[in-house]
Amino acid sequence: MWMLLVGFIAFFYVLFDVNYFIRIAFTIGLARYFRRKVKPYDETVIYGICTTNDVDIFIRHMNNARYVRELDFARFDFYDRSNLYNEVVKRKGNAMQGASNIRYRRTIPIFNVYKVQTKLIYWDDKAIYLEQKFITLSDGFVRAVALSKQNLVNIDVDDMMKSLCGKDFSRPEMPEELEKWLQSVEISSSKLRKSD
Repeated sequence: MWMLLVGFIAFFYVLFDVNYFIRIAFTIGLARYFRRKVKPYDETVIYGICTTNDVDIFIRHMNNARYVRELDFARFDFYDRSNLYNEVVKRKGNAMQGASNIRYRRTIPIFNVYKVQTKLIYWDDKAIYLEQKFITLSDGFVRAVALSKQNLVNIDVDDMMKSLCGKDFSRPEMPEELEKWLQSVEISSSKLRKSD
């Protein structure tokens, strides 16, 4: 019986990234039942530690791909705590990553604790835009900064944000770095449309 159970678990670990799904369930459960709710324009924070599962080939600091993975967990936390996820579901829409840009400033060394701050910085009629920062707790240094475009499908974003923000509803000004990045995304999209 035990051998069958071990074989079953091993089978799933081979076929799926089981730790990813466990971490998502843990992150959402924590956000939903133990962390305070926030408004969509409030900053949220999750914490992590660079372990041996996160390092690159030199086993000294976090692998670049792990940053992007951690951003996923931070977005899940933000969506749940800000009630964005429930609002998207209620409106029978869908949220999906449309684009992302990450700038690495300095590595996160192995066994260092860090936090990921997530903040809604802008929205338009089709998407919301998040800024996420990796900050090491030991020195408060911003190790990486990411921008992400979250496409909201079949949703009137302004109407949704009015519902979520209430009397505090006011679309923020687009930050310059977001504006320039979105110009770059549009140039890329235009080139690809021409080649299709």
